[in-house]
Amino acid sequence: MKTLIVCASKYGSTFEIGKWLTERLGGDSLVDRAESMPHPADTDLVILGSGIYRHHVLPSLEEYVNRFKDELKGKKTVVFGVAMDTTGVFVRGKVHGGWDCILPLISSLPKPPIHAGLLGGEINPNKLDAKDTEGLKQFYKMLCGRETPIPYKTRMDKNDVWAFAEKILERLERPI
Repeated sequence: MKTLIVCASKYGSTFEIGKWLTERLGGDSLVDRAESMPHPADTDLVILGSGIYRHHVLPSLEEYVNRFKDELKGKKTVVFGVAMDTTGVFVRGKVHGGWDCILPLISSLPKPPIHAGLLGGEINPNKLDAKDTEGLKQFYKMLCGRETPIPYKTRMDKNDVWAFAEKILERLERPI
């Protein structure tokens, strides 16, 4: 099966997860950046992944889906988001993180994906640009009620990514 994994990755975590997926899925799998706009022709499966920033997938993945919407009609798709919080948290009457961040992308696809999910990401303060640094400072202040340094955190787990790949393989064998 020819698989294209299209990743919108701001600091590299999503792209690394895309590589891990190619390792597990094997066969004819290719990972590329959404900004490159790789054409999905001649592929059987298109996996769409994005880091989650400010409660949204990155614009380059949305642009990719919009550009190739007609081509994606005939493809099986999978969607994944990469975030520190894969379940969501309820703060002051609003859900932050979790599935609400990838549902708009899923809804924009011509047909439902065969599988979707959230995978753990990474926060590396040394890689963040000024805008993301300020946004995280505000987020931590909202959660903690005070200024807090941005810690290095990783929830990237190759075993979780491979388990996600196993679900994809199961769905390909037995579509739901």
